[in-house]
Amino acid sequence: MTKLPSIGKPATNALHSIGITTLEQISLLDRANLSKLHGVGPKAISILEKSLAEHKLFFQDSPKDTSLPKSDFTVLCSLNCDNAPKRRMIRDYIVAAASGNQYLLESMLSDSFRCIIPNKKAIEDKNTFIAMLLKEKIEIGSLDIQSILTHGKEGAAHGIITTKAGAKIYFSIIIRFKSNQKDALISEITSFVIQ
Repeated sequence: MTKLPSIGKPATNALHSIGITTLEQISLLDRANLSKLHGVGPKAISILEKSLAEHKLFFQDSPKDTSLPKSDFTVLCSLNCDNAPKRRMIRDYIVAAASGNQYLLESMLSDSFRCIIPNKKAIEDKNTFIAMLLKEKIEIGSLDIQSILTHGKEGAAHGIITTKAGAKIYFSIIIRFKSNQKDALISEITSFVIQ
């Protein structure tokens, strides 16, 4: 593993805050996504690009999947999911929920939506759930979706949200879709969060 080059304290701290400490990890990211990380500016990206080339490594191409919801934070995830529609939908749901994209959330959740958060009363209405997400929205520096699994009407994902202040929030969600169809809406989410 190759250590990061000297890119300045803000950029180094920003990368360390999301667990990136080597050039090999940098080579798994694309420039545009990395530049959203607070503290990583054009100079740091230029230095990283030069160092990557010296080690015969390169930034990833920007995702071809232009349907990825827009966000103002770095999203770490396998972004090219065209052969797995429900996997893509889970990824998009997580990004939409984190960024507070009300329109996308409304289009992804079924009218009979239900959210289960252990030790809390279940939310039995998608509009109440969306309002709660918008009310509890936080300033995010990065969203690291570590895995997404799907099978039939079910799916799951887990990852880490790093706030702009550097706090870590660990999450895991279990999702049920309304049917097995590839464009089925989300009918239920069970959510676990550790702050």
